[in-house]
Amino acid sequence: MMALHTRVAAGALAFTLAAAAFARNEGDAALIAARQKFFGVENVDVVTGAVAKDKVILSWLTNTTYAVSVRGRIVLLDTFATRLEVAPGRTNFVIKDMVDLKPEALFLGHGHFDHADNAAYIAAKTGAEIFASQETCEVMRFDLERMKKDPLIQGNAVTRIDPAATVSCTDVTTTGSVPGTQLVRLRALEPDVCILAFRHLHSVLVPRDPDFAANTTPVVVDPRDATLFPIGIRLTPFNPPLPGQMDLRSAIGFGPNPGGPVAIAYQFVLRDDPHFTLLWQNSAGALKEGKGNGWDGTPADGARLVALMRRLPHTDVHLAPVSTANYPSNALRDTVMYQEALRPKVFLPGHHTTGTIGAEGSSAPLYVSLLKQMSLMEAPVAQWPGFPRSEWPDIRWTTDPTDYARPIAFDPKERSWRRDDDSRWPNWDKQNRVRQFCSN
Repeated sequence: MMALHTRVAAGALAFTLAAAAFARNEGDAALIAARQKFFGVENVDVVTGAVAKDKVILSWLTNTTYAVSVRGRIVLLDTFATRLEVAPGRTNFVIKDMVDLKPEALFLGHGHFDHADNAAYIAAKTGAEIFASQETCEVMRFDLERMKKDPLIQGNAVTRIDPAATVSCTDVTTTGSVPGTQLVRLRALEPDVCILAFRHLHSVLVPRDPDFAANTTPVVVDPRDATLFPIGIRLTPFNPPLPGQMDLRSAIGFGPNPGGPVAIAYQFVLRDDPHFTLLWQNSAGALKEGKGNGWDGTPADGARLVALMRRLPHTDVHLAPVSTANYPSNALRDTVMYQEALRPKVFLPGHHTTGTIGAEGSSAPLYVSLLKQMSLMEAPVAQWPGFPRSEWPDIRWTTDPTDYARPIAFDPKERSWRRDDDSRWPNWDKQNRVRQFCSN
C-alpha cells in the first residue's frame, strides 16, 4: 500500500515574502552576478536579479548538483561541488556564489558527503528550506551547530553564520521508511509547481546479471586532465589551514550517518498546461533485485518502485546518475531500468565527476557506456520488457568542466511536452495524473 502525504515547510511563507522583498531591492550586485553566472546574462534582470519566469533553467554545478530556476523561483538539487576550492579553478565557481544565488529551497537526494556537503551552511546563510529524509534532517541540524563553533567560519565577516541562525529542514520521509510506500507532496513551490517525492533505492553492488551481455566499455580518466587543470587550494582546511579555507562537510563528528543511503527522488510538475515535468534522482539502486545500500530488499521492492514510477505524471526531463556502485558488476543496467520505468523525453546525466566510477575527466567514456548499455537492453528478455530505441530519450550529455554553470533552458509551453500526437501518452492522461497526484 502506498500512502500519499503532504509536507508543508514551516518557513516557506516567510521565505517567499522575504524573497519577494529581496527581488525588489535594486543594486544587489552579488545576487545578480551569481544568477547571471549560473542562469545566463540573457535570463537575469540586470536591476533586480529576477530570473526569467517563462523558462525552466538548469545549471549543472558538478556531480548530481543542479541550480534550477522554475517560474523564476530558485532551488538547488543537492549542494555538493566536486573540487570546490577557495578560488575558481577547474570548478568555475566558489561557495560564495552558491550562497549569493539565494535559493529558497535545497533538495537533498540522500545524505552522503558527495550530495549533502555545504547544505547546512547555505541554508543558514540564505534562510533556504532543506528537504531531506528525517535521518538527514537530524544531521543538518548537527552540522549547523558544529559550524557555528568553527573559528575559521565565524572569524570571517563574509563567511560568518549568525549565532541565532537555525536550519529549517522538512522531513520528506519518515525514519526507516520502506521504499515506494510513501509518496509525499511538497508545497515548497506552490502555487507554481507540484512536487512529488518518494524513497527509492541507493545504488549497491549486486551479483552479475546473466540476462544481459556484459558492457565492457573501459571507463578511464583523460590523462591530460591533471596537467590542463592543476589543483588549487581546496575549500576543506589543511592542517594548518590556509586563508579562505573552512570545513562545510556534512556529518563530520556525527558518527555513523543514518541518512547517507536513504535515497529520495523528486518530481517537479508545473501546474499550467502542458504540465512540464522534471524528475531528479542522485542515485540508482538495483530495481531488479529490490536492493540498495542500506536496504536489503527483495524483487517485490523493486517492482513496487517501478509500478509507482509508471503511475506518476509522465516525466519530460530526467536527471539521473551514470555512475553507480553496481557498475563493476552490471555497468549502467540500473540507470537504464529507471529510464525504462519513467520513459522521459530528455535525459541529462549526473554523478560523473565524483563516485564509484565517475571522476573528473571520465565523461566521454561514460557517455559511450550509457549508449552501449541501452543497446544491450533493447530487446525483451526474461522479465525485462525491453527498451526499444524508439522509446529512448534525447540524451543531452554534459562534459566537465566545460558544462559547469552553463544554463540549459527549456520552454515549458513548448508543444512537444503536450504529447498530443504521441499515441503512447495522450495529453489527457497526463492531465488526469496531475489531477490525481497534485489536486489541492
